[in-house]
Amino acid sequence: MKKFVAIITLFVLLVLPAHAAIYPQTFIVDGINREKGLLILADFNGDEWGYLDVDDFKVGDVVAAIMNDNDTPNIYDDDIITIRYTGYIEGWE
Repeated sequence: MKKFVAIITLFVLLVLPAHAAIYPQTFIVDGINREKGLLILADFNGDEWGYLDVDDFKVGDVVAAIMNDNDTPNIYDDDIITIRYTGYIEGWE
């Protein structure tokens, strides 16, 4: 875990623009395209996002993400930096 935090910190310091902000976001895996290696993620506003890493995810998984706002007020150009599995949506009912 310490290596992960160190890598994210280094990424933030070296790669992100000086004014860009990172923020947390929660998604549900809404679809998977295994041919392209693409996860289709939905946030709780209904917006869909793509992430290139299908790993062992399944539709219905809940993931926590670290996002980059690209120094703009528009969310539609934001980037997903990393995601982590946090559970399955049926477990919350």
